[in-house]
Amino acid sequence: MKICILTPAFPPESWGGLARTAERVAQHASALGADVHVAAFSVVADPLVLLDENRRTTRRDGITLHRLQLGRFEYPEEYRGWGDSPHTRAIKMLYQSLEILHTAERYDLLHAFFLYPAGYVAGLLAGRYGMRSLVTLVGNDVKRHFFQPEAVAMCRSGLENADRVVALSRELLDLADALTPVKSKGEVIHNAVSIPSAAWRARTARSGPFRLGSGGILKYAKGLPYLLKAAAGLRERHDISVELVGEVRVHERDSLERMIALTGVGEILNLRPPVAREAMPAWLDSLDAFVLPSLSEGCPNILMEAMAGGLPCVASRVGAVEDLIEDGVSGLLVPYGNAQALQAALDGLITMPDQGAALGRAARERMRSFSAQREQREWQAVYRRFMGER
Repeated sequence: MKICILTPAFPPESWGGLARTAERVAQHASALGADVHVAAFSVVADPLVLLDENRRTTRRDGITLHRLQLGRFEYPEEYRGWGDSPHTRAIKMLYQSLEILHTAERYDLLHAFFLYPAGYVAGLLAGRYGMRSLVTLVGNDVKRHFFQPEAVAMCRSGLENADRVVALSRELLDLADALTPVKSKGEVIHNAVSIPSAAWRARTARSGPFRLGSGGILKYAKGLPYLLKAAAGLRERHDISVELVGEVRVHERDSLERMIALTGVGEILNLRPPVAREAMPAWLDSLDAFVLPSLSEGCPNILMEAMAGGLPCVASRVGAVEDLIEDGVSGLLVPYGNAQALQAALDGLITMPDQGAALGRAARERMRSFSAQREQREWQAVYRRFMGER
């Protein structure tokens, strides 16, 4: 069976949660004996990208990787027609690039990560060429694009055209089903995590501030304003610091800086660039607690890594977080968009360090249920279903 996985992120150029999930799934398919190709696409601010020049192909760990570049064309306002969108050319080029690739490779199955635009494009091509298609809902996929009028029809099309829908959380599948019925062909597969050999240990003698950490792509969906508001309240009673690790998107930089100024937490806040994959356990181990105040999530890898290390965690009730954390047992859950509740939970960890240590120990044990073996077994069952239908 020849499979093409279509994704906007894949290692080594990207090591984010989506990239790592896509890589693991590609490896699970390859272990079944499938011929696995990955079409990893990115959009560049250059309208002059040519279809016969936009693909770079390499082999990596038994997987064929195609890097696709898509050009973006910005219509000047005076020339923009009623049907013009700044995304139209890039999405059309994604379709054309994948069509050219399929013509050369002849795939049996297209597997798209992210509903928009990958799931939409994969569904169109699969229908035209008689292929099977699978779409995986991840991260902020559904919540973001369901509120973009120009994307809603594409999301619905991608769901309806897919032969199978896999979501990384029950919430994502429920939201997709609210747009168009998919539960009869849908299922949930959570991410996997490795348990590090050394467990996190609480500092026995307090030297310096209580270190709160959070990380990822530092965007609106991560709920950072609520963490900053909570930190502003906590610093009135405690010696704390907040460390944010990750990339701040250019268009969100001003709002983040404004929130820092409004809360007055600049002097206790440390913004750091993304941590290398191999350095992540050491960074997590340096913290006293990990915080994920997100407004939207799929199945967050970074939270799973923090829990696997035994670090006390506080997170909002979004995505698969409620499946990962048993509230009050293996971590603390708070409503999303609620700085007061977040502050109260963190205050409890600071004032009762023994409770935090117990939560961390339980979290480490909890993550043993989310092993690579479990994830491989569930994904290979999905692929075997398609192999049996050939």
